Amino acid sequence: MMQTQAIVIGSGFGGAVAALRLGQAGIETMLLERGRRWAIEDPTKNATFATFRNLDGRAEWLNSVSKTPGYEGIPIDKYTGVLEILERGDYKFLVGCGVGGGSLAYGGILIQPPKELFEQVFPSSIGYDEMDSIYFPRVHSIIGTAPIPDDVLESEYYQGLKVLEQHALKAGFPYVESTNAGLANGINRFPMGVDWDIVREEMAGKRVPSVIAAEFWFGNNSGGKKTLDQNYLKLAEETGAVEIRTHHLVTKVAEVPEGGYAVSVDIINDAGEVIGQQTLTSKYLFMAAGTIGTCELLIKAKVKGDLPKINDYIGQGFGNDGDTYAFRTNLSETTNPHLGGPGAIAVLNYENPIYPSVMMRAPLPRFETDFPNKDIIGTFVFAMTPHRGEFSYDQASDTVLLNFESDPKAKEAAQYLAELLSEKNGGEVPPIASQVTGHQLGGACMGQVCDDCGRVAGHPNLYIVDGSLIPGSSTCVNPALTIAAIAERCLDRILADDIKPS
Repeated sequence: MMQTQAIVIGSGFGGAVAALRLGQAGIETMLLERGRRWAIEDPTKNATFATFRNLDGRAEWLNSVSKTPGYEGIPIDKYTGVLEILERGDYKFLVGCGVGGGSLAYGGILIQPPKELFEQVFPSSIGYDEMDSIYFPRVHSIIGTAPIPDDVLESEYYQGLKVLEQHALKAGFPYVESTNAGLANGINRFPMGVDWDIVREEMAGKRVPSVIAAEFWFGNNSGGKKTLDQNYLKLAEETGAVEIRTHHLVTKVAEVPEGGYAVSVDIINDAGEVIGQQTLTSKYLFMAAGTIGTCELLIKAKVKGDLPKINDYIGQGFGNDGDTYAFRTNLSETTNPHLGGPGAIAVLNYENPIYPSVMMRAPLPRFETDFPNKDIIGTFVFAMTPHRGEFSYDQASDTVLLNFESDPKAKEAAQYLAELLSEKNGGEVPPIASQVTGHQLGGACMGQVCDDCGRVAGHPNLYIVDGSLIPGSSTCVNPALTIAAIAERCLDRILADDIKPS
């Protein structure tokens, strides 16, 4: 007898979608999350989350010394914090932890990929028109997104964003209505997972400065960022069919002889100490532990014979979404690079001769001291790179390794775009950095390890619904919207064809 009908591992953009749709279908579902809940009880204070300006254990997952890029070496308490920093080779991969997964650490950026690039990466069986008319809008409606309002953009907090927009206009980038308006250069104000009314309350002094203070990786104390615990997961629990279990760290997944799956968990406390262990069973298992988490669990399960029919594609097709980081320094304008949130306006350089690329502003509190003249703009740049890496298993250490190096051409594409803006607006472009990303994708790709609905080949009722099934790129935009929309599509078909309420 199975303990529950369905288990979902992870509560990020894939797992939250799965939990809600299973719950609405009346499927008894247990969602396992290794982290804790983060409830904002007093939005007038920095009471819930750590901040860049006052780093502590709440910032990071079980570290005693900070590994956050730009803040390395600061002593902190070991705690089940919001952001896990995984060091793999020369790279740092950022992973959200807690109820809401990656949404706790994202910037609220929910941007739609363009059709032409989407169709280069995803199987032809996933029709872009269906994604555009049904699934992308569905995610926007559940989260409740909106573009940045004019009054917020005109404030001192978003001075750098306004400058970026003006520089792109001067460089010949016209306004476009959508990020999916053909592969021509443009500027687009896209919908954000941000409550702009709360941002206005921050500006008026009614809530603690959080979004406007460039706090995002560790959470927003004002409640201004729309995280999944506020929408998808809240709605999932309200169905009465979904139970979220926190502090449940999954260590193993395996098939069971009578059909179904067993999930081994360590139950931990906020210091990361194991205080109990359990094995939970279900008929249906949804993998949503994040790209690296899901791949590590599935690769170990294959090599140890726990999921022996997973095919040899497992571990292949890993990508970083072409992420780089570009500065433009010594500008003639004041940009307040330490204020305001990331994203909100995208500079679409689809005509980049190296790779199609997209640029967004990326403020950081430390820029106030790093650049006392406040005359720089830090930006994320996403390039349409075909470069991929792969996971492998090391038997001697019983660990899953990741072989991945940055793509030099992605740096060249970012350099090209940054210099294009500087040619018309002044400023200098230092060498491009690219050894950090929170946008890891692939390793259990659709069309290889699973079908286009996340069904794992060889293992009935085992599904992948997180970033690991995306084929290494969300086509030069942040992947959160794409992951959630693909998960919505998966669940529609899985519930129609595979799962029947008991």
